Amino acid sequence: MAQVGPEPKRLRDDIRSIAQLNMLHNLAAALNMLGDVEEIAAAITAELRTIIDYHNCRVYLLQPDGDTLFPVAFRGELFTDYATESLPALVTKLGEGITGHVALTKTSLLTPDARQIDFSVTIPGTDDDLLESMLAVPMIAGDEVVGVIVLSKLGFAQFDEDDRRLLEVLASHAAVALQTARLLDAERREARVSGALLRLSQAMTSERTVGEIFQRAIETVPTIVPCVAAAAYTRDEETGAFRVARVFAVGAHTTKPRSEIADIPKEVAENFLFSETEPFVLPQEMAVQVPADLRFIDDPGAVLVTPLRWDADGFGAIVAVGEMDGAPFDDDALSFARGIGDITSLALGNARRLSELERFHELVETLDAIFWEADAKDFRLTFVGGRADPVLGPDAGSWPSQGKAWGDHVHERDRDAAELAVRWASDEGRDTTLEYRVRTPSGQDVWVRDLIHVVRRSRGPQQLRGLMVDITERKQAEQALQASERKYSEAFRREREAAQQLRALDDMKNTFLEAVSHDLRTPLTSILGSAITLERANMDLPQEDAVDLVRRIATNARKLERLLGDLLDLDRLQRGIVSPQRRPTDVGELIRRAVDETEDRNGHNLTVDVEPFMVSLDAPKVERIVENLVTNALRHTRPGAEVWVRAVPKDGGLLLIVEDDGTGIPPELREEIFEPFRQAPGSATGHSPGVGVGLSLVKRFAELHGGRAWVEDRPGGGASFRVYLPSG
Repeated sequence: MAQVGPEPKRLRDDIRSIAQLNMLHNLAAALNMLGDVEEIAAAITAELRTIIDYHNCRVYLLQPDGDTLFPVAFRGELFTDYATESLPALVTKLGEGITGHVALTKTSLLTPDARQIDFSVTIPGTDDDLLESMLAVPMIAGDEVVGVIVLSKLGFAQFDEDDRRLLEVLASHAAVALQTARLLDAERREARVSGALLRLSQAMTSERTVGEIFQRAIETVPTIVPCVAAAAYTRDEETGAFRVARVFAVGAHTTKPRSEIADIPKEVAENFLFSETEPFVLPQEMAVQVPADLRFIDDPGAVLVTPLRWDADGFGAIVAVGEMDGAPFDDDALSFARGIGDITSLALGNARRLSELERFHELVETLDAIFWEADAKDFRLTFVGGRADPVLGPDAGSWPSQGKAWGDHVHERDRDAAELAVRWASDEGRDTTLEYRVRTPSGQDVWVRDLIHVVRRSRGPQQLRGLMVDITERKQAEQALQASERKYSEAFRREREAAQQLRALDDMKNTFLEAVSHDLRTPLTSILGSAITLERANMDLPQEDAVDLVRRIATNARKLERLLGDLLDLDRLQRGIVSPQRRPTDVGELIRRAVDETEDRNGHNLTVDVEPFMVSLDAPKVERIVENLVTNALRHTRPGAEVWVRAVPKDGGLLLIVEDDGTGIPPELREEIFEPFRQAPGSATGHSPGVGVGLSLVKRFAELHGGRAWVEDRPGGGASFRVYLPSG
C-alpha cells in the first residue's frame, strides 16, 4: 500500500485547524448568547461532534455543595455500551474517578486506554474490560472550577494533543458562559422570590383577619418554594392541639376538605415539632408516619414546616408538602420559608393590635372629653381630638395644621392666668389642673377643667398633653348655690348638700378620667411608638430589637384589654345585667390556677394553702376575685413581703382569705376602698396603683353570689381580705 506523504498530511492538519478555529469562534459567540446552563451544555456537546469524533460526551457541573459533579448534558451513541448508562449512575464526587480527579487537580487528562488509569471508575452497567480512550478537561473561571468536559471513544488512542488543546480552549469559554448563566439564574430566582415576598408584604397590609392573612401566605408559598400543597395551622392555647386554618392545593393536586382533617393532638405534634422558631424539614420517611386522619394530603413527600409566632401567646405554622418521591427541600427553600414566616407573623401581630386599637378608640369616643397635645416650648398644638365640636367648634381637629397654639381657645379674661400657669408647669416639669372659660362658636361661655400632663425627656419637657372636661353645669350649680346662700339659709343648706353630691360625682368622674386617660394613654403611647419604630425600620431592624418591640406592644395591648374588661364588667354589674352561672367547681384547683397566672415583679413570698373541695359557684368570676385580691396585696406591700392565700369550706360555701404583712388598711378606709375609683393612699412599689376598680369588682362579684367582701386587721400586722360565697 502506498504511504501517505508529508504534504497531504500537512494539508489535512491545516484543514482540521481551520475547522477547529471556525468552530471555536462560532461556539464562543453562541455560548455568550445563551443564558441557560442546560442550553450551554447541549450546545457544547453538539458543536464538538462536528470536529471531534466521539462515542460519548458528558458535561459535568460542580454543584453548590462544592463536592458533587452533576451531568447537565449527555450525548452518546445508542448502539454502544453507553446506552445502558443512567443519570444517577453518572453523578460523581470531587476526587472520584477520572472526572472527579480532573476537577480536584484542575488538570486535563488524556489517556489512550482508560483501563490504565489506577483511579478510573467503571460506570455501573458497562463492560469492566471495555477499551476506550478518554479526554477530560476542567472548566475553570479564574481560580474556580466550574465543571468538567469528558469525551470517550471506543478503541485505543482515539484522541491526540490537538484534541486536548482544542477542548481546553473551548472549556475556558464554556466556564465563563456557564458561570455567567448560573449568576443570571440566581439573580432571576432572587428577583422572583423578592418580588413574591414584596407582593406578600404589600398584600398583608390590607388584610385584617387571621384567615385572610393565612390564605395570602399559603397561596404565596408555591410561587417561591416548589410544593404540591400548603396549609396553615394554629395552636390552641389551652389544649396545645394544632388545628388547620386554611389549605391550598397546587395545580392538579387535591387536598382533603377542612372538615375531614382532624386536629393534631399535643402529644403527636411534639414528636414532629423540631423547632418553634426556625423552619425545618421532615423527610418523607418521617412525614408518612403522621396518622392518615391528621394529614391534609394523602401521599406526602418531604414536608417543610415554618413556625409562626405573633404577640406573646399566638403560635401556629405554615406547612408545605413536596412531591411524593420528589427532591427534598434545600437551604434556599428554608431561607425563603423563613421570609414568608416573618412577614406572616408580623401581619398576624398587627391584625391583633389593630383590633385592640379599634376597641380603645371606641372607648375614647364614648368619653365626653377633649384630648389635645402641644409642643412644650411654644404651645403649638399637634393634636386635637375627642368630642371637641360642642366646645371648640367643628374645625378644632384642623387647628394643628392652622398653626394654632394652646391658649388661643381660652376666654380673654382667663387667658393670661391660664398661660402663665401652663408655662410654670412646663418649666417645672409638673402636671397641673386648670379651670377656665371658653367662648364657643355660638357665642356662649362654657367652663372647662383641663388636666395637663408634662411629657419629659432627658433634655427637659418635650410635649404637653391634656384632657378637657366641660364643667359648666357644676359651675352654674356653684353660682346658684352662692346666690341662694345670700337669701335663704335653709335653702342654702339644701343647695349645699346637693352641690356636695354633685361635686362628689364630678370628683369621681374626674378621678375616672384622670386614671383612665393615664392608664389608657401610657400603654397606647408605647404601642404606637413601638409600631412606628417597626414601620420605619423597613425590615432592617435587628431581629432581637424587633422581637423586643413586638413583646412591648403585646404587653401593653394586654394591659389595655384588661383595663377595658374591668370597666365593662363594672358597668354591667352596676346596671344589674349580670347573673351568676354556677357550676360545681374544685375550689383548690381554681385558686391555684388564678394565683399561678398572677404576675409578680417584686419577688414576694406567696404561700397558697388550700385543699381540694367542691362548691357550686361561677368559676370565672371567682377566679377574678382571687386574681384581684392577690394583685392588690402584691401591689400594696413592699418587695419581698409575705402574702398568704387560704380557702376553707364554711356553711356549705366558701371562705376565701388573702392576707399580707404590709401596713394594713386604716379603719376609715375599709368601706371606701371597695367603692369604684377609690384607692388606698398608694402602692408600696412607688408606681400608680391603677384606676381603682379591682376591689370594687371583688365586692360586686361576691354580692352577685349572695355573699360579701370585707377587710380586717391581720394578727401580727398587715391586712386580711375576706370573701364569703354561699353555695348555690
